[in-house]
Amino acid sequence: MTIAQKFAALTPERQENFKAIKDAAALDAFLNENNLALTDEEKAQALEYFKSGKLPLADEELDNVAGGCGSSGDTVCPVCGSSDTKTYGDAFPGLYIECKTCKHKWPVE
Repeated sequence: MTIAQKFAALTPERQENFKAIKDAAALDAFLNENNLALTDEEKAQALEYFKSGKLPLADEELDNVAGGCGSSGDTVCPVCGSSDTKTYGDAFPGLYIECKTCKHKWPVE
């Protein structure tokens, strides 16, 4: 599970608390309070996010959006069955697929 997926799994209130973190000590406290674990690399990415507002994409996420927004290829909408979809978003809060037919949106897994 990527850091973006871990973030997406948080409640909206916890996501807002996470976005408000300013330093490593506050990040460690947040992780302990919410019974979460991040690798040292993920912690470094999170701290970079707090400075810049963006995290680097994971390799899989980068593969999904190489070249920017566009067709999601053979992805099929779970609501209407259309394959006319596009992928968009960034590492935080995450990448999403949108059906161009019915406008349903869901996270990239």
